[in-house]
Amino acid sequence: MANEKPVILEVKNLKVHFPIRGGFWNRVVDNVKAVDGVSLKIHRGDTYGLIGESGSGKSTTGKVIVGLQESTSGKMFYQGLDVTDKKARKKINYNREIQMIFQDPELSLNPEKRIYDIIAEPLRNFEKLSKEKEKMRVINLLDIVGLGPDSLYKYPHQFSGGQRQRIGVARAVATNPKLIVADEPVSALDLSVQAQVLNFMKKIQKEFNISYLFISHDLGVVQHMCNHIAIMNRGRIVEVGTKDDIYNHPLHIYTKRLLASIPEADVNNREAHRQNRIEVEKFFEDNKKDYYDENGAPLPLIQVSETHLAAVPESAVKGDD
Repeated sequence: MANEKPVILEVKNLKVHFPIRGGFWNRVVDNVKAVDGVSLKIHRGDTYGLIGESGSGKSTTGKVIVGLQESTSGKMFYQGLDVTDKKARKKINYNREIQMIFQDPELSLNPEKRIYDIIAEPLRNFEKLSKEKEKMRVINLLDIVGLGPDSLYKYPHQFSGGQRQRIGVARAVATNPKLIVADEPVSALDLSVQAQVLNFMKKIQKEFNISYLFISHDLGVVQHMCNHIAIMNRGRIVEVGTKDDIYNHPLHIYTKRLLASIPEADVNNREAHRQNRIEVEKFFEDNKKDYYDENGAPLPLIQVSETHLAAVPESAVKGDD
């Protein structure tokens, strides 16, 4: 069944190509196609997972959405309005309503600023609050992420990795955004802390009705967080669908390869899991020529069901593989 929630952000045929220069005149001789025709829809209050290995183009896509990277071409529609043009974004406070949680909390928080100023900075950019109201807002944000007012005047190095990421979450929700791009938000954290931060993100999503674009390479984490999932490979989306479509009915060989890489928790099943991973890897190597064109680019997406699309040959949909 199709998602009946309103679409908050739609990206159409997004491309980000970086020129390669060479020769005596330093002319453009080729392009690195970091993102090569990505389209996606994020619905209100949902978590949309964008998954892929390093270099797949997922982080570049996220940076374009929040305005940290220019696109080569393509369109973006925020709540139905074309925000491809920067002037249009300013008219609707796009930069206030789209925020980002970065991968490494140690690098994303200014080590020379106190926590109060780190969280208050976006408030000062978009709201004119009295000092008293600003302080109350910051204290409330710290409380939401489980930190007390005694944190206000400390520096980032005085907190653990998980606490720093919670501070990053507080900063991201300070302006009451409608969409947050979370780029590998727990990959720099210990496993014992990851669940804690993810549960905070879920709590905040429910409280503020926030939509997430959740960028990750970890399909175990994605399964915990996301309603809809897109798999990126070589700058393109190769499969997209609901959580059930991706985890229980994967079609693209790259998706199957990623799923096979998820660690097996049950000790008794690890050998069988290892053998399955070897078989999936062999199948990938033997059959990848059928899933990519002569230039190595993924095939175009085809409709598999109402919610499921995959960049596969028709034989894969018919079950002939």
